[in-house]
Amino acid sequence: MKNNNDNKKIIEKVNNYKRMERLQDFIVSNKELNETIKLHQMSTWENPYKVNMYPNEVLNWLSLAENVFSYPLVVDETVELLPTINELSDNKKSHRYFNDDYIFEYNEFSNILFNAFAQKKDGHRNYASAGGLYPIIPLLIVIDIKNLPFLKEPGVYVYDSSAHQLLLLTKFTPKKIKTYKDCLMIEEKEEVPNLALAYMLDIGRSITKYKNRGYRHALIEVGLMAQSFRSELWKYDNLGECCWSGFYDNRLAFNLGLSPRSAPIIMMQWFGAVI
Repeated sequence: MKNNNDNKKIIEKVNNYKRMERLQDFIVSNKELNETIKLHQMSTWENPYKVNMYPNEVLNWLSLAENVFSYPLVVDETVELLPTINELSDNKKSHRYFNDDYIFEYNEFSNILFNAFAQKKDGHRNYASAGGLYPIIPLLIVIDIKNLPFLKEPGVYVYDSSAHQLLLLTKFTPKKIKTYKDCLMIEEKEEVPNLALAYMLDIGRSITKYKNRGYRHALIEVGLMAQSFRSELWKYDNLGECCWSGFYDNRLAFNLGLSPRSAPIIMMQWFGAVI
């Protein structure tokens, strides 16, 4: 049970958040906010895997462009570097398939989240954020608690980076889990991993200081956060992940209990024990 001091801190935190939102609404005009939201919505997908999505010209281009380093045709000088001595271990790459029976230990999982995302004593985190605003909020998605037995409910959890705790945002019923899976556009022959992170953007927070440029900063931050989480998983020989943006954007946000307009999902990241 929380004592009076804890309750006072919670009330103060809530009041400060409400005050921040009122100031934000005063600083950012509806026009500025709508411009950024419109820009984001132009990048969302409703049916990216429809038949004949890519014409032959694009398929031909992909055969030349994928996994190829691009560089200018004319250079002044070439400097040879020493060959690599140590190769990356097998888990240090993207993985699409995970061991659904793997159980994370409480300390193990706590350390991974803390090192990847937690706010340190000086206010900084393991990744950079323009102006120290940190408008990207990591959400933990759990469709089966057998992998994280210290949780009581499957669902969507907000990771509170300042208090280092998980806050249950949305409980998953069997119906909600089915809807969630339908939002992901995973092929029927593939299984949806039990665990994922979803990176949510607070659009208003991202543009209050830097205006539309803040949206660019937020996208950069998502990449830095995903790499921070990936690096923490790589410290364990059996853990891995895969970044994923093939989802119905607005449907997914709504299913997770978010506003597709003001708190969209920018990217997801499957993770678990690699097979």
